[in-house]
Amino acid sequence: MAGHRNTDTVICNSTYNLQTQIQCVQINLQHSRTATDNLVKFTTENGIDILALQEPYTFKNKTAGIPTKYKIFAAGEVRSRAAIVVTNNQIDTLLIKQL
Repeated sequence: MAGHRNTDTVICNSTYNLQTQIQCVQINLQHSRTATDNLVKFTTENGIDILALQEPYTFKNKTAGIPTKYKIFAAGEVRSRAAIVVTNNQIDTLLIKQL
């Protein structure tokens, strides 16, 4: 896989005092389709919840290679320079474009 992989665990406390681990990965894909395919496989095998992507693979100026069942938030007007992918559908997300 291209780039440097950094995995972190975030602990969230709910009102019921239960702890939930959220697995996060940050990676620079260098616009590579192969790196994207490897990342999707790694994500599935390791139960990753959130991906922070730099230089994601794009096709026709859209982030590509990421399954459509995931929530993708991309930045960049012509070619995506960064993206956040939420793979866990139990995590509520909201894109605030004003920021």
